[in-house]
Amino acid sequence: MRTSRWQVVLAVLVVVVGLALAGSWARRGITGRCALDGAAVDRIYRVRVVDEEGPSHDFCCIRCAELWLAAREGSPRALYVTDEASGEEVEAGRAWYVRSSVVTRATTGNRVHAFRERQDAERHAATARGRVLTGADRPFAAE
Repeated sequence: MRTSRWQVVLAVLVVVVGLALAGSWARRGITGRCALDGAAVDRIYRVRVVDEEGPSHDFCCIRCAELWLAAREGSPRALYVTDEASGEEVEAGRAWYVRSSVVTRATTGNRVHAFRERQDAERHAATARGRVLTGADRPFAAE
């Protein structure tokens, strides 16, 4: 059986389109690149810092944002974390944090998770062998 030129072209086209769709699907939770190390930012762990001059900087995890802030002078104008339960942004000072056995970013070893509601933080702590952070243990406590 002989394959026509059009069948080959069609097969190549299907493969190319399929790869593009697969790549798009695989990156659907990615929102950009980390301002500290250039890693892809998964939206559920995103931290956003508005610096003293106004621009926003995205980070892939709480640890990267802490390291970036520690290397800068001055305080940020605003600081937001993402609530892992809803995927919505929350002011960092209003969030509940949990240090647990679940690593959010292997390169930094970040194990701190952010939640809008205390119940969600306590649930995560109970299921992931963690503890709700208080006082100076909370991320961005000095900010």
